[in-house]
Amino acid sequence: MRALVTFVICLEMVSGAKLPTDIEKCRYGDGNCIKNTINQLIRRYPKGLPKLGISPFNDFRPGDLQLFQAPQVGSMWLNFKLINQVISGCENATVTHVSGFQRDPTKAKLEIGLRIPRLVHRSQYNMQLRWLSMVQTNTTGPCYAEFQNVSLTLNLKVIVRYRQEKRYLKIYELMPQLELGRFFLELGDLYQHNLDLTLAVNRVYRENWLELWNDIEPKVLPSFSRSGVQLLNNIFDTLSYDDMFL
Repeated sequence: MRALVTFVICLEMVSGAKLPTDIEKCRYGDGNCIKNTINQLIRRYPKGLPKLGISPFNDFRPGDLQLFQAPQVGSMWLNFKLINQVISGCENATVTHVSGFQRDPTKAKLEIGLRIPRLVHRSQYNMQLRWLSMVQTNTTGPCYAEFQNVSLTLNLKVIVRYRQEKRYLKIYELMPQLELGRFFLELGDLYQHNLDLTLAVNRVYRENWLELWNDIEPKVLPSFSRSGVQLLNNIFDTLSYDDMFL
């Protein structure tokens, strides 16, 4: 699900004279060239390019995510938070199309489409749950998730700023559209004194993955998008738009 990391590529893909000599540099608006250049970067530099501020494509680290939060009053409530998130798998992404990135980047829609066979998410979860008088728990443990057959479209909105007579982009909105072949979630140590119950709950998650994903998607995508905007803006603030293209 690393919408941002893959777009990071986009930024670098056209990063002018600072690009490695084995990476093709493109003309404004040449979507096919830009697509190929991004794919070259992913394949040849899966561990990133530190000198250009590009993080490893297999090590995306979004911030902590509060999935559910409710006042701890009444007979039913749930608080659930993910911390220390690490997502890998973007090193296997393939960019399928690119549009925009004209000489004036604000005049055309900026869009990047990609496919990723498998994204792996690892984190720690903190959960507080009360359900009537039958279940009350306060637990933490490992969280493992997979996003399989990912089809992702990134839509970017930018403004242009001027510095030393050059143009620099600033992303103010990143809107991802995500389609999944399957979603898999497993929470470890869910009920530390009842392994059978932990296995049963995780089995329910697997069997009802689509309903589960529909419940959490409205929180997951905006959180990852915010992290992506920060990541990309750090790069755009360093590399001018004028120096990215031929």
